[in-house]
Formats: sequence, C-alpha cells, structure tokens
Amino acid sequence: MKKISKNGIACFQYHLIDGFSEDIDHAVFTRNGGVSEAPYNSLNVKFGIGDKQDAVLENRRRVTRAMGLTHCVSAVQTHGRNVLTIDAAMREKLFGGGQSTLEISDTDGFVTDQKRVGLMLQVADCQAILLYDMGKKILGMAHAGWRGLKQNISAAVVGEMVRLGAKPENILVGISPSLGMAHSEFTDPLAELGPEFAPYIHGKKVDMWEFSRRQLMALGIQERRIEIARIDTADSDDGGKFFSHRREKGVTGRFAVVAAVR
Repeated sequence: MKKISKNGIACFQYHLIDGFSEDIDHAVFTRNGGVSEAPYNSLNVKFGIGDKQDAVLENRRRVTRAMGLTHCVSAVQTHGRNVLTIDAAMREKLFGGGQSTLEISDTDGFVTDQKRVGLMLQVADCQAILLYDMGKKILGMAHAGWRGLKQNISAAVVGEMVRLGAKPENILVGISPSLGMAHSEFTDPLAELGPEFAPYIHGKKVDMWEFSRRQLMALGIQERRIEIARIDTADSDDGGKFFSHRREKGVTGRFAVVAAVR
C-alpha cells in the first residue's frame, strides 16, 4: 500500500488498484483525523460500541467528504455471508427518496456496478477485502474475520460480481490491514476453525492472510492480482495507526475502508 492524503485525512491505497484510479477510487483510512474521544480516538466510524453518535456521524461525514461521495452505504456487520448487490434498481430503491448515506442490517458484503456509490466497511482486526473487475468495472467488498473466512464470504461476493458480468481472472484484490499470524492465537484452532484451516495452523496461531489468499485463488482470482497490506493491526508498532479489537481488549473504534466506481 501507499500512503496518501484525502482532504487532509491520511489514508492508504493499494498499488494494484491505484493503477486503475481513473475508473475506481478507494481508501483505507487510519484511526486518525476524526473527532472521537479516547478510547475511540479519533476517526471511529462504527455506531453502537460506546462512542458518541454525533462524533461517529461527523467522522463519517469527513470520510465521505474526503472521498467526494454523495451516496454511501455501510452495514451492521454480523460476521455472516449476506451480500447486498446494488444495481440500477437497487440504487433507486436505496437512494431514490433523497437519502445520501445508509446503514443497512445484517450484511457483510457489497457488490455494485453503479458509479459514485460508495461502499464502506468498518474493521478493527478483520479483513476488509476489496475486489474490482477491471474490465467490467464491477466493485465488491467483503468483511471477513475468521467467521467470515470460514463461511467464505469472498465466494458470496465474487458470485454476485460474476452474476453482473465479472470474470474472476479479471478481478484485482486488496486485503486491508488486519490480524496477522503473530497475534491470531486460538485456544484450539483446529477445533474452533475446522479442518480447512489445518494447513495454516502453526501451534495455536493461524495465518489468516494466507488462508484468505488461497481461498481467493480457488475462486479463479490470479495470485499476481492479490495485494495483502501485511500490516498486523494488533501489533502496537506497525498497526498502531489502526484500531485493533485484540490489542485494545475489545474497547476500541473501527477504521473505514471505502471504495466507489468513478
């Protein structure tokens, strides 16, 4: 990833996807640049975790303004497999009444081929997976913690992208800062996660990045088109600029990963 600034707010972009910046805009925001007070300081974009609602609203305004968006959708993420596909009809249904930003329920994936509709994920150790078909200009986003990886939320998102005309071999992927193997420790990982994780278990730790990469490749996405940030959010040095549920013992904010077709 490379560090940039949007409207004075520091964020990151994937090298692979930045090569198509005329067609897609995206940003991995840090925890900095907002108004929330500790322990949610400062650019927390998640409601319902103890932060002040007005602060979260202002943080979301700053993020959407930085992206130059007038329409943006996010969700109450439940570590499930539900995907919302925003085609022309769904866009009208969601935003036709004059709404500009929405938070929908029980959803962990988004897909759209509509221009200037922002998709936002909220994370603090989970992977925010950005997928983009560079030929058909179809965008997908998947929120994947270990539960989402176990249910293969990426397959659900790619399936919807293919339904709109995408081809897996044309999809570029960016995997956000997230929990690295050094901190992905489980009491009994094989029993908790299942046998499909066995090749990625090292003692009590699990290489979630490699599991996700192999899972994406099994869907037909080319290895050279997958970029992993390789920033461990639970690491106090490397990941300190991001929120981490594990490092901060469950009391923390969520940073935003946002993308939109231009």
